[in-house]
Amino acid sequence: MLVSTEILDQYQALIFDMDGTIIDTMPSHAKAWEITGEHFGYQVDSSVMYELGGATTYTIGREIMQRANMPMELLEEVVQMKRKIAMDLTYEHSSLLPAFEIIQHYSGKKPLAVGTGAHRIQAYKLLDKFNLRPYFNTIVDADDVKEHKPSPETFLLCAERLGVEPKHCLVFEDADLGIQAALAGGMDGFDVRTNQITRAR
Repeated sequence: MLVSTEILDQYQALIFDMDGTIIDTMPSHAKAWEITGEHFGYQVDSSVMYELGGATTYTIGREIMQRANMPMELLEEVVQMKRKIAMDLTYEHSSLLPAFEIIQHYSGKKPLAVGTGAHRIQAYKLLDKFNLRPYFNTIVDADDVKEHKPSPETFLLCAERLGVEPKHCLVFEDADLGIQAALAGGMDGFDVRTNQITRAR
């Protein structure tokens, strides 16, 4: 496992980001940005997506378009096309990541939640591909919140629905904005890139 059960047992609830944490979708998202850029006649830098991991499609889209000198009036069209391409690519090419082992181990023993920046239609489609929804007590997606990561709203809503105080939750993330969101909500953050826990207290 990514982290010992001895450490995980200290927490009352576990919260997981989805893209890049439970399911390996990031290369597909990068490809979707590149295909979208090509469609509009621009070469885009998909590495922006990794720099802004955890941000909304609109936030990433604005930055990508700015760097590629694309006209901002295309933003809505670009975002919608990227989402459609990404939905197909991520479904076809995604795979489970090591965090799933923790989910399997603790499902039914400890309250578990997904806190994702993906919109519901995409989140559920991906989770259902691997039959993951039954493992979780609740799923909070982009359609549930007004403010996205690094705002803690997603993770605070997870904790509220689980009935567990934020200080007793551990959040699993693969992005700096996600770790920031966890800490801002008073929760410890586990970075799956480094296998390190950052304490909120």
